[in-house]
Amino acid sequence: MPETVTTESTAGKAAGDAKPLEDQQFVTRHSVTIGGERIDYTAKVGRMVLHDGEEQTKPKVALFYTAYLRDGVESRRDRPLVFLWNGGPGSSTIWLHMYGLGPRRIVFEGDPLFDTSRWQFQENAHSLLDVADLVFVDPPSTGFSRVAPGEDVEQFHGVEADAAVVGDFVVEFINRERRGDSPIVLLGDSYGTLRTPAVTDYLQGLPGLYVDGVVLISSLMDVAGASFGVGTALGAVGLLPSYAATGLYHGVVSGDLEPLIAAAEDFAVNEYSVALLKGSRLTDGEQDRIAKRMAELTGLSPDLIRGSNLRVTSWRYRKALLRDRRRTIGRLDTRWTGIDSDIVGETFENDPSMTMTWGPATRAFNRYVREDLGFEADPGLAYRNLIPFPNWKPRQSEQNGIWSPQLETATQLRASMNRAPHLKVLLQSGYYDLGTPYFSAEMTFDHLHLEPEQARNVTMKRYEAGHMIYFDEPSLARMKADLVAYLATLRSAQ
Repeated sequence: MPETVTTESTAGKAAGDAKPLEDQQFVTRHSVTIGGERIDYTAKVGRMVLHDGEEQTKPKVALFYTAYLRDGVESRRDRPLVFLWNGGPGSSTIWLHMYGLGPRRIVFEGDPLFDTSRWQFQENAHSLLDVADLVFVDPPSTGFSRVAPGEDVEQFHGVEADAAVVGDFVVEFINRERRGDSPIVLLGDSYGTLRTPAVTDYLQGLPGLYVDGVVLISSLMDVAGASFGVGTALGAVGLLPSYAATGLYHGVVSGDLEPLIAAAEDFAVNEYSVALLKGSRLTDGEQDRIAKRMAELTGLSPDLIRGSNLRVTSWRYRKALLRDRRRTIGRLDTRWTGIDSDIVGETFENDPSMTMTWGPATRAFNRYVREDLGFEADPGLAYRNLIPFPNWKPRQSEQNGIWSPQLETATQLRASMNRAPHLKVLLQSGYYDLGTPYFSAEMTFDHLHLEPEQARNVTMKRYEAGHMIYFDEPSLARMKADLVAYLATLRSAQ
């Protein structure tokens, strides 16, 4: 039964793609038990219209959001307000919402790595709502967010334009809710970790809003961390420890996780990276030695490694590791296994760690947002979980006066930390993630060359999980505990 007590609306039916955009908000009241405490809260769901033009009168885009605000709080000044988004680019925030930190979540009856068909949608004992208010935001063209009629949708499909419109939403929401004195935290997942530094940088510009915290879940602030282009070594080096963890999980590598990870990291940085830098200058003996050690760590054959010029892409690794079992492994979570009709090829048919999570989230959200949260949408307005944006525009990246186009926002985070010494960052990563490898994410920080006092503001946590750390409950519980500890370090608690 829904827990709704009252429903309020600032508008009528939601606008479709071809109808004029209008602000709308639906307000309901609920309660949830977290840590043994019964918490009353208000949910606000709707679409906020952002405007363009000098007088801010031309509707530009309507962003869909779901906000959860705890009731009975004495002072909002001491209560963090957290804005959350997933990535893609082109993804809604359904994953963080339905599997992660909202007040209700999908709970599986068995092990979700093997069966996602049996689940319930119930109270989330690991929600962050006990210590922070939450605002889940869908970027333009995702979820129920839509651009205004006559507007070019691709104007928002790029690092800088995306950051600007999401940043404008953050400012407008804070103003409408009178939360300017609250600690403000931006939490991004996957591509959302590219978006979050860009939004942080944007907000410090003309809006003049200096946020207090940045949380990066499954981070890839620099896409070089998962790339295998000519002359690029960060992807190969960063993926190697995750290959080792995966090999151990599937029983093709022996040992214990922590010592194996440490050995893989040491080899990756001190020997493997040098071998990659040498390229064709390696002797046959050096290639054999490197390939043999990689085979011991990853479970692949030395011949395959040598034939790949010591650079085994994640796509090849996923297909090759369990070939003798006629199985592939997941990209976003390598603990998952899939079945392909062709076991000898190089291309996998699907990523089971993605496709197996879609069904429950879609079914649960579409019922929940309408029945429990009272959102009224035009029948033609469909919720878009994930749509491709093939022409996503990178930003022009500046490094020591040299401009180069690449998809990275790590330098924007560094710049934001330079301007705001109080800004604190939390990095949360899973071992079994080949989409945003944990070691690449950590090495990205190594190359920001932060001063010691800045480095002390960065906290890194690892989990025995995949890309969606929050997907299985034990990892979510540890992730929540680390988030609570992190939030306690922000300015309100000092």
